[in-house]
Amino acid sequence: MKKPFERGIYLLPNLMTTAALFAGFYAVIAGMQGNFEQGAIAIFIAMVFDGLDGRIARMTNSSSAFGAEYDSLSDMVSFGLAPALLMYQWALTDFGKLGWLAAFIYTAGAALRLARFNTQVGVADKRYFQGLPSPAAAAVLAGLVWMVENDHMHDTYIPLLALFLTVFTGLMMVSNFRFHSFKEVNLKGKVSFLTLLVGVLILVVVSLKPAMILFSVLFLYAFSGPVLTLATLRVRREERRQQRESEELSKVFAESEEVADDAKPSSSKESN
Repeated sequence: MKKPFERGIYLLPNLMTTAALFAGFYAVIAGMQGNFEQGAIAIFIAMVFDGLDGRIARMTNSSSAFGAEYDSLSDMVSFGLAPALLMYQWALTDFGKLGWLAAFIYTAGAALRLARFNTQVGVADKRYFQGLPSPAAAAVLAGLVWMVENDHMHDTYIPLLALFLTVFTGLMMVSNFRFHSFKEVNLKGKVSFLTLLVGVLILVVVSLKPAMILFSVLFLYAFSGPVLTLATLRVRREERRQQRESEELSKVFAESEEVADDAKPSSSKESN
């Protein structure tokens, strides 16, 4: 009987995970050297490889417990540590202790988010994420850095925006807000020619201002969780209110019928 470490690992999906880890590590190095735009782009590259490893594992039927654990560790570096250090070197150093505490909040949020996700695999609703996914949180911060550095938007409010987004995304990762996972979208099925044309137009628009458009889309996605959750709670509250009113009306109607039934014998006796 072979021991677990002698069974080997699947090469292709773990190679994609290693590429994502390398991109995240490079983002840290680039941030330390002051190449902030390159570091931000490296985080987006890590997102691409992170999305590929899972899909390749499912397509080639090469999923494994080792791959899942390796992927989580890679995500912690690429989407937990790298964005926090990049933001700290880029804009948070001027805030002193507050700056590195904000970066730590984000890092701790990413670690807790990944740990909670691993414990809920196979249990949670696949249509939604509980809390902001760590790749999306990292993309919000990287998108801000990329947009500002690419368009030279070094205004006085940028450090405050960076501080707010770092803390906000860190808290969103450990929140109970629901975010769409878009896993119900069927990419294997047939689509109309118009759908393909719309996809091409979206790619053209994104290519015009990739940094600004990606940041805007991810910024809206980060705020969609609270909006979606509050809207859902409001609908459920309205449904419960209508149900209570319906139950009360049914109860009143039943009591009125009982009163009417009790009144019938007495009225018949008076007539006799």
